[in-house]
Amino acid sequence: MEFGKYIAHRGLHGDGIPENSYPAFRRAIDKGIPIELDVRLSKDCRMMVFHDRYMKRMCGVPGQIYDYTYEQLSRLTLADTDEHIPLFTDVLKFVNGRVPLLIELKRGSPIWLLEKRVYHVLKDYKGEFAVQSFDPRSMMFFRLKAPHIYRGILITIADEGTPFERASSRLGVQPFMWEPFSKPDFVSCDIRCLTQKRLNKVREMGADLFIWVARTDEERAYAARYAKTIIGECYPEDFDFTK
Repeated sequence: MEFGKYIAHRGLHGDGIPENSYPAFRRAIDKGIPIELDVRLSKDCRMMVFHDRYMKRMCGVPGQIYDYTYEQLSRLTLADTDEHIPLFTDVLKFVNGRVPLLIELKRGSPIWLLEKRVYHVLKDYKGEFAVQSFDPRSMMFFRLKAPHIYRGILITIADEGTPFERASSRLGVQPFMWEPFSKPDFVSCDIRCLTQKRLNKVREMGADLFIWVARTDEERAYAARYAKTIIGECYPEDFDFTK
């Protein structure tokens, strides 16, 4: 699968447009740039397009997304705007194949529950897409169930999440972990943790390299030296995505 050089991280958000929202996705579609988005399950197992485990930053309420039902979440707004948390199925209908999608399956759900639900709806989606996760078990599901789907493993040095998630991140960043579980088609690397050893392993596997999140001209130039695709934010209004 070909994403091209740039992907909009959580859509083209900023300037009053919240991440993972319809206006952010609309701006990306208008510019013809692929969209990266995040999927988590609500308390009643609805697939919500939302990045954070906790609700405070984007919605100003306490607790985790898993504490709320879809009906409760639908009444919340994003970042002091009138936008609401989208349903993944509604986003698929909205995008409708106009640009490729890079779908991150977030950790925190029971093993393979989110994967099964995402795969179920993607079977009927006509547009181009790929899936990625920090959890190699998540990508192992797609390797076993749908090996034709372009899949990637995310790696970072950030120390975030539950103790299990922090431990899995520390293991997941190690190149020897990438092949046994997921055999990824691409490795999506935090720009802060790209090393020659990791770069060599990506090349040895014959995988593609994505780099995230590039926010400045300097970071984009650095990422472009190594990555097939750059996942970025803070693109200038007149940025040329065709270069």
